[in-house]
Amino acid sequence: MNKRLFTIIALSTSTAVAILLLCSWFLNMTHDYPSVQVNKDWTVTIGNEEYPHVNLSEIHTLFKTKTKRGDTLIMTREIPYIGDIPIPAIIFRSNYSAFECYLDDKLIYEYGLNKYIVNKFVGKKYHFITLPRKYRWSHITFKITACEKGAFSYFDPIYLGNHPDLLTFLISKNQFVILIGMFLFVFGMFLLTLSLLFVSYVPELKIQLFASLLCINIGLYLVCYSNMMSIFVDTDAETEIEYFTLFLFVPLCYIILYFMNELERKKLMMGLFIASVIIPIFQQFLYYTFSIHLKRTLLLFDINAIIIFSIIVYCFVRTVRQKKNIFLENLQMVGMFILSTSGFIHLVGYTLTTYHIISVETATFPIIGFGAIFYAMTQLTYYLLYITKTYAQRKEHESLIHLAYADGLTDLPNRANADRELKKLEKSNYDYCIISIDLNGLKPVNDKLGHAEGDKYILDFSKILTSTFAEHGMCARIGGDEFIVIIRDADSLNIDELITKMSSALDVLNALYPTYVRSVATGYAYRHERPGKSSHEVYLLADRRMYENKKIMHEKLGIEVRM
Repeated sequence: MNKRLFTIIALSTSTAVAILLLCSWFLNMTHDYPSVQVNKDWTVTIGNEEYPHVNLSEIHTLFKTKTKRGDTLIMTREIPYIGDIPIPAIIFRSNYSAFECYLDDKLIYEYGLNKYIVNKFVGKKYHFITLPRKYRWSHITFKITACEKGAFSYFDPIYLGNHPDLLTFLISKNQFVILIGMFLFVFGMFLLTLSLLFVSYVPELKIQLFASLLCINIGLYLVCYSNMMSIFVDTDAETEIEYFTLFLFVPLCYIILYFMNELERKKLMMGLFIASVIIPIFQQFLYYTFSIHLKRTLLLFDINAIIIFSIIVYCFVRTVRQKKNIFLENLQMVGMFILSTSGFIHLVGYTLTTYHIISVETATFPIIGFGAIFYAMTQLTYYLLYITKTYAQRKEHESLIHLAYADGLTDLPNRANADRELKKLEKSNYDYCIISIDLNGLKPVNDKLGHAEGDKYILDFSKILTSTFAEHGMCARIGGDEFIVIIRDADSLNIDELITKMSSALDVLNALYPTYVRSVATGYAYRHERPGKSSHEVYLLADRRMYENKKIMHEKLGIEVRM
C-alpha cells in the first residue's frame, strides 16, 4: 500500500507541476518599453477641499466619514515623460465606481456612468486608457463617482507605459494568481471529464463530480477577483461572475461533505444546506429585481461561510479524534479542512482591508489558491487510489467468478457455466445444437499410468476441442471425462465434419504418442428435434446418442461400457 501510495502521490504532484508549467509557458511574456507607477503627487479635490501632493494609498484618509454611493472626487497631475513610446497608455483600475478621464480638460475615456444613472451594478475592472504620442507636459484628470459604499477605500497603482507592454506587464504582475486560476480550471475540467466517464461504472465517484466543479469554481473566482478575466475576455460582468462563484462555494462544500458521509444530524444539515442555496438565490433576486447590489448583501454570504467553515472544522477534529484508519476518508477530510481554512483566512483578510488594518496587496495574496491546489491534489490522489483499489477489487471479483464458473484443470467453462448458457438459449430463437462428448478409456489410463497421465489426456483433448469448436460456440467440461459443446446458431455448420476434424486431431496424437489410444464418443441434437421442450431435453437426446455411439465403439474395442 505504501509503495502504491507513494507512486500515486508522485503522479498527482507531477500532474500539477506539468499543468502549472504549461500555464507558465503560456504566460511567459517580454516587455519592449519601460513602465512606471504614477502614484504620487496627485492633486485631489473632494467637495470644496483641495489636497496637493497626495499618494493614491492615502486618498481614503481624506474623507471624514466612510464613503457612500454618490460621493465624488477629482484627482489630477502632470503625466511624467518616460520617452518616445509607440502607443502610450495608462492602466487604471476602477473599484465599484464610475469615472471620466480628461487629458488637458478633453474627455478621452469614460466608464460606468450610464449604469450609475440607472442604478445598475458597477464592479471592478482594469482600464487601458490610450494617450496621444505627444503627451509630454499634459495633465490627466480623473473625475470618479462612488457607485457603492466604500468604493474609495483603496486605489490600485496607476501605470504609464506602452499599451502592449502594459498588457503583458499586468499579466506578468498577476501571473501567480492567473497560474493558480488556470491550473484549477484545467484540472477541474480534467477531473470532471474523468468522473463523467466512470461515474456510471463506479457510482461512489459522484463526490469527484462536485469536487471538480468546486475546483473550476475557485479557479474562476480567483481570476475574476483579481480582474484578470477581462484582460482575456472583454466583459463588464466580471465582478458579477466573481460574486456568483463566491456564493456557490458554500453549497458545493455541503454537497461534498454529504457524499463523504461526514454530516451528522441530517435534518439540521439539510436545513443549513437549503439555506445555503436559498441565500444566493435571494441575493440574485434582490439584485435583478430591486437593484440591491451584490456587494450590499455580502454579509449574508459571510454568515453562510462561517457556518460551513465551523462544520468542516468540527468534522475534521472528529475525524482526528476517532483516528480512522481508512486513508481515503482522511485524505478527503484533510483536503476540505485546508481548503476551507484558506478560504476563511481569505475572508478575514478581505474584511481587515475594509478597516485598513492590512494592505490590499497582502489581502489579495491568493491564499485560497494554495488551499485549492492542495485540495485538488488530494482529489487526484483520492481518485487514483480509489480507481486502483476498485480495479483490484473488480479483478479479484472477476477471478472469484471465474473460479466459480471455470473447470480447475482445463480452465474451460464448468457445468454451472454450461447450465447458465443453456438457460439463456431457452429465451432465444436460435436453432441451437448441443454436442455431448465423452472420453474413451480414461479410467484405464488413470489405473495403469496414473492420474497425472489421465489429467494430461484430458488437457490434450480440451485443447483439440477448443481449437475445433471455440469459434462456433461454448466448449465446457461438465464431469471427469464428460464434455459438452453448445452452438447457438448451427444452421450453417456441418457438425459431422467438425467432429471428424476433432477425431483426426486425436489420431495425430495417437500416432505421435502411441502409449495409449485416444478417442471420444459423440452425440448431438438440435432444438428443432425437441420442439417445445427445454434445453435440458435437447441435451438428454444428444447424451443418449453419445452413449449409443460409445456402446458401438466399445463393442468394437471389446471394452465394457460404463453407463
